[in-house]
Amino acid sequence: MALTSCQRLLQRMKARGIPEGLLRWVDAFCSERTATIMINGQSSESRPLPQAGLPQGSPLSPMLFLFFNADLVQTQIDKNGGAIAFVDDYRAWVSGPTAQNNRRGIQAVIDKALDWERRSGATFEAEKTAIIHFTRYTGRIDSEPFTIKDESVFPKDQVKILGVVMDSRLHYKQHIARAATKGLEAVMELKRLKGMAPATTRQLFAAMVAPVVDYASNVWMHACKTLATVLHERGDRSS
Repeated sequence: MALTSCQRLLQRMKARGIPEGLLRWVDAFCSERTATIMINGQSSESRPLPQAGLPQGSPLSPMLFLFFNADLVQTQIDKNGGAIAFVDDYRAWVSGPTAQNNRRGIQAVIDKALDWERRSGATFEAEKTAIIHFTRYTGRIDSEPFTIKDESVFPKDQVKILGVVMDSRLHYKQHIARAATKGLEAVMELKRLKGMAPATTRQLFAAMVAPVVDYASNVWMHACKTLATVLHERGDRSS
């Protein structure tokens, strides 16, 4: 989603007890922003950004988004569902005994999000919206689309959530293959460095290869046996 309403942000911060002086500072931070483009050392004229929102890359933006999204994200997480967000990346889920039951729950999530969008001055991007059903029973799969902003959004077989590829059966085969490929690429880059001491090689492996392979491994570690097999096969080819 894109945040374009600074006033909505300030209202929500005030409602949560943020001091007036800090509110004025945030107002100044979000207002009268300008942009300059630099190419080959040459800078363009500074131009105003009428709907700049929060600047990407600012360490303050994630914290401000917590206040802005709080009304949408603060949902009780239980066996029936819940919601989480990372900056402007919003995820919600529902759980139920049947596909029809879940479909009603998903529609309620969509309706709530669109209502929040209208009240907030934010914009959900339909082309970045994804829906997936998690089940290992073929009879519970629902392939019917949902309508979001007059666009049909069909459930997908896999989605990427904060860098983790999740498939509808939660086998994580696609993510494991992707992790193995990226790990192999990192190993091949490391092999180009000749004459290093073993301790240095180990340090570089821990810094360059291990984080690529085991990213979010607590999510998919139940499939680690499969990953070990894939890495072993690809490691043999690189050795």
